[in-house]
Amino acid sequence: MNHEDPIIDPLLEELLGQQQMPDLSARIAKAHQQRKQQAKDASVNGHARAPLSMTLMATDSTAPVTSTEAPEPSSRANTARRRMQRRRMVATIGSLALSLCLLVILGGVAYYGYQSFSDQNTVPGQGIPLAADGKQNPSGGARDHQAKPETDQVPQIASNTKQTTPNAGMSKPGSKMPIVQPPGPATLANNTVAPRFVQPRVRDSLKLSDRQIVDEIDQQVASVWQAENVKPSPDATDHEFCRRTYLQLLGRIPTVDEIKQFVNYRQDGRREWLVDEILGGEKYEAEFASFWSARFANLLVGRAGGMSKDSSINRQALESYLVDAFRENKPYHLVVQDLLTAQGTTSPGSEQFNPATNFLVSMIDGDAKLATAKTCSAFLGQQMQCAECHNHPSTGWSQEKYWGLNAFFRQTKLATDSKTGALAVVDRDFSNTAQSDAGEVYYEQPNGLLKVAYPQFVDGTTIPRSGNLAKVDRRQELAQLIVNSDQFPKVTVNRMWQHFFGVGFTQPVDDMGPHNPASHPELLEKLSQHFAESNFDLRRLMRWITLSQPYGLSSRQIDENLADNPDGGKQLFARYYARQMEAEQLFHSLQMLANQPSRGNAIIALGERHSWLGQVNQKMGDDEDSETSTLDGGISQSLLMMNGGLMRKATDAQAAVLKNVTASKMPIQEKVDHLFLAALSRRPTKKESSAIGEILKTRPNQAAALQDIWWALLNSNEFILDH
Repeated sequence: MNHEDPIIDPLLEELLGQQQMPDLSARIAKAHQQRKQQAKDASVNGHARAPLSMTLMATDSTAPVTSTEAPEPSSRANTARRRMQRRRMVATIGSLALSLCLLVILGGVAYYGYQSFSDQNTVPGQGIPLAADGKQNPSGGARDHQAKPETDQVPQIASNTKQTTPNAGMSKPGSKMPIVQPPGPATLANNTVAPRFVQPRVRDSLKLSDRQIVDEIDQQVASVWQAENVKPSPDATDHEFCRRTYLQLLGRIPTVDEIKQFVNYRQDGRREWLVDEILGGEKYEAEFASFWSARFANLLVGRAGGMSKDSSINRQALESYLVDAFRENKPYHLVVQDLLTAQGTTSPGSEQFNPATNFLVSMIDGDAKLATAKTCSAFLGQQMQCAECHNHPSTGWSQEKYWGLNAFFRQTKLATDSKTGALAVVDRDFSNTAQSDAGEVYYEQPNGLLKVAYPQFVDGTTIPRSGNLAKVDRRQELAQLIVNSDQFPKVTVNRMWQHFFGVGFTQPVDDMGPHNPASHPELLEKLSQHFAESNFDLRRLMRWITLSQPYGLSSRQIDENLADNPDGGKQLFARYYARQMEAEQLFHSLQMLANQPSRGNAIIALGERHSWLGQVNQKMGDDEDSETSTLDGGISQSLLMMNGGLMRKATDAQAAVLKNVTASKMPIQEKVDHLFLAALSRRPTKKESSAIGEILKTRPNQAAALQDIWWALLNSNEFILDH
């Protein structure tokens, strides 16, 4: 039953009929009293209580009184028309009011969401949220609103696992993480034990002997010689083999005594004996570990990394860690996992000291782009820094792959040790929203479209998206994915082959892929498989290479292998490629000639080595962390060799080798022979002996003449060559 409303009706009458709004205050008060009385009557008689509007109508002397008589026809039509108009007006006002309320509510929600996103997830140069996951090919300037829904199952946390704060370590994409004080010693490292989603790969054990693997190398290389119609150079002389093997395995030329001991070895397998003596002999253990620690430090942080006083890298601590690894012959894949997952400080004085953190400490600040590129090039043999900004046109690397790999490092941050002030590598929860712990990474395509990436390995393998350390430890998963991959042993074998031959199966060794095919793909595949099956034993890999036929060839090119041209991109390994000594080899060799350590003692002088190498190697300071060296064959190198402090020390009259020769009672020809063996690992030719004899006849001071000959030998091109 419809009733006229004494409050709304007068308002409508005023709007529709321009009537004066009546005073309703007295009527409302009187109606209230009547309702109270009617309520009492209703409780007694059982009648329903009348609406307030009817009560007001009854008390209003100006309002029309309800009558049982039918109204006049015209009056009835007017009443119906007014009621219809009132209903339309009520509906219109109600709709407008409801719309206004909805607009206010939606505006508030939108403003709150925008502020939350701006505070936590703003991309540099953008104030808008991301709307795509990078799967579709957008048109220019378009926005993809079909984001991939979250389908990953959230892993369960063990009951004894410590829960971490969901939003700890939150940062804006592309922003620089502020340096914060780390927690105390008990909580600096990640105490949570996240579930492991990538299990260690189970590989077959190596069933072949070293001799069988060496034969396999020889057969594979010989098949390429036959296919290319080339012949190998003759075998290297014993003196040449001895010199190159000491240079490659110990980083220095051999002493005269070491050369004579090798040449005078009369049993079969002379070369095998020398290689095993260096790789497994106790007297070379420390020297071997020192040299290879320096080589791998170069791979990890560069030759100039940690050389300057303001560097965040403690190079000596890193090399000491690697020395221990090489002394123990620690499997290489375990070393890499240590480096990729290390937490703690770089300072030996800290309770949380961990020397393995020196690999990442200079590369994880900000958005860890340098850590992404370095990890990929060092352990996967692929250059992907270009994919940061655009899809690479030839390698197949896409932005999605780059940022998917980058997402593995986003839980890792830098802090400072409150006691020592040293930088610390720590892990923190990574999340961009308070509503979700999915730690997404944002990146921008060349057309301006923003995309999102989650942790995804280069082969497409994904892990749960959570950025909560108690649920997923991203660096642990990445380390396992890397050492599980087939690419990891391939790049290691390729690098080691490049060390011993000067050229790898690919050029460069850290740019492997379909765009840069290997020169000997079958050999690379088999040798990588054997290396992995040997439990990533680097010493065994070195032994296989140094005992192979290509390594034992002369460096002299013959007419039958002119097609073997590594500079032209065609490396056939039909000869040993002569090249300049590396900086570390030159330093160790000159230091040995100056100091002549007792036989079997290690030549380890980290402080001197770092000081000298710091003079010849410098960082360029660019985004790719590239370096430059003065050992480039130019004027700087010539001046360093002729007048450098280390060269003056080695050629001084009191230098160990020269002093022993001049003070000895050997005939003059034996003295000359000794100097040639010490510098060039060979005796002089007849022509050289004749020329030197003529010089000595004209020089009254034999010691001064021998010193000049010694200086000329160390500054010759042959001395600085590995041949």
